[in-house]
Amino acid sequence: MTQGRSAARWDREFGAGKYAYLHKPAETARLAEIAAMVARSIAENGPCEVVDIGCGEGLLLERLAGLAISRYVGVDISAVALSRLPASAIPVTRVRRALARWDGGPAPEGRRVIVASEVLYYDTQGVAQLQRVVAAGGVAEIIVSCVGGRADKPNWTAASQRLWAQLAATGWRLVERRYLADRASGTGWDLARYAV
Repeated sequence: MTQGRSAARWDREFGAGKYAYLHKPAETARLAEIAAMVARSIAENGPCEVVDIGCGEGLLLERLAGLAISRYVGVDISAVALSRLPASAIPVTRVRRALARWDGGPAPEGRRVIVASEVLYYDTQGVAQLQRVVAAGGVAEIIVSCVGGRADKPNWTAASQRLWAQLAATGWRLVERRYLADRASGTGWDLARYAV
């Protein structure tokens, strides 16, 4: 997930419950919107497989039930997180890699939709790494979710602005963009779907 963080550190953090906040209502609403974007992609273009980069414990997988998905590929650097992927009627493949070291495997099974949820802004080279995977072929769409900027969080703002500028420079066609806000926490998320 983050350039410079070791797999051991991610394993410790997942093991210690650091990411339990991802089960909160605001986060589950964000994941539901990502799942809705996948559903719209399927409605417009037909069945697909979903590759979830930085999948963590697979919270998105739970929200994809019932969709025409041939396979879910969870990509994460943490073995602890991957071991917690939920049981699913969708066939699941686990890939223990950081984005920078992921070769795009396994080979796509039909149309591939990549989800990069809360992962690309951690790494200044994240979009370039994603472009490398896209260039290898088989990717039809990319869905990105990123925490929005906040006046009291200048690092979030800078990372978010950098990410969206990098995505704009890819030449990928923007299909849709959404903004979700959690009034209780003051946190918001930008989400976008691109055709590549």
